[in-house]
Amino acid sequence: METPQTPSTAPPSCFTCHKLPAELPQPLKRCAKCQKAFYCSQECQKQDWKNHKRLCAAPSTLNQSSTAPSPSQQSTGPHNPGFEAVNRILGLSNNTYLHDLPEKEAFAQLIDCYRLRVEDDYVFTGDVSMSSLYGGGDPVRPFNRFLDLAESRSGVLPPWWNAEKRQECLRMSVDPHQFSNINCAIEKSDIQEHYKNNAMPMLLRVLGEKIYGKGFM
Repeated sequence: METPQTPSTAPPSCFTCHKLPAELPQPLKRCAKCQKAFYCSQECQKQDWKNHKRLCAAPSTLNQSSTAPSPSQQSTGPHNPGFEAVNRILGLSNNTYLHDLPEKEAFAQLIDCYRLRVEDDYVFTGDVSMSSLYGGGDPVRPFNRFLDLAESRSGVLPPWWNAEKRQECLRMSVDPHQFSNINCAIEKSDIQEHYKNNAMPMLLRVLGEKIYGKGFM
């Protein structure tokens, strides 16, 4: 007779739907911050975040305010190591990267730039805004603040960008049929797989530094 598995020997399962690895087409992913929680999909991770955040992030790292500083209040800090070199190598020094993309692609990369920055802040600093997706809030509000900040940076957004295009970008950002959806968490590997470009996370991070005025580390 087989010996029943104890909690220490039992295989991990998704913290949300409780499916075992044998029931899934892909391996379970760990929470990037605490490495203790397992999820079978981004949807399950999002559903469990309100419960998991209490165990995952130390209370001191949570931003208890539901609001964030306006663009004019955002402090400008140092860039991540290698920012200037990567800027030159990827041809981003003149701030016109988004200008050369078709509108829909520019929207998508702007959205994914925001999504990756939220993930990086969470993974590398433990910074979780209570108004963000990872804090259990409505991500539309912080994404709007991100767009405010982008609009305040001279030359970063394309010449065709206006109030109407901003609304198009916002609609795309919450479209459940789009990859670039702010209601879903994202990881570096997801970006690489979607764009079929291993350098795309680096490119989006540089774009994010131009918008935020500082790196995430």
